[in-house]
Amino acid sequence: MPMNIPMPTDDDPRSPANIARRRELKLAERDEQGRLLPGSCLTGAGRPAGVGPSVTALARTHTEKAIGLLAEIMDDPTAPPASRVQAASNLLDRAWGKSPISVDLNTRTNFADFLRDVGVAARYEHDHPVAVVEADD
Repeated sequence: MPMNIPMPTDDDPRSPANIARRRELKLAERDEQGRLLPGSCLTGAGRPAGVGPSVTALARTHTEKAIGLLAEIMDDPTAPPASRVQAASNLLDRAWGKSPISVDLNTRTNFADFLRDVGVAARYEHDHPVAVVEADD
């Protein structure tokens, strides 16, 4: 038995009428690039709620063993120094959080020098010659 699906009211797939139609009928329609059109509904998309434990929850069950192993590696004088440093760093990151990264974006140059350095000013000056006029005193 065919379903009574209303047809679009105009040719524009992004029209309010077509958006409302997709929402009402819970349709998933895509454009020619494969992107979902506005108002499309993907039913059953994603992981079902409450199905199985999350990866995060599973990983947290091993926290004590992992911390213990990191501490053993850090304290083992026969372990390679790089392994000991990495274990110590991982322990500190988990205990106190990773240290913030700061980037200084302040520059002490003028914009014309920057453009010249990247080659923009040279191309602009070549394409747009400027006549220098000296003022008479």
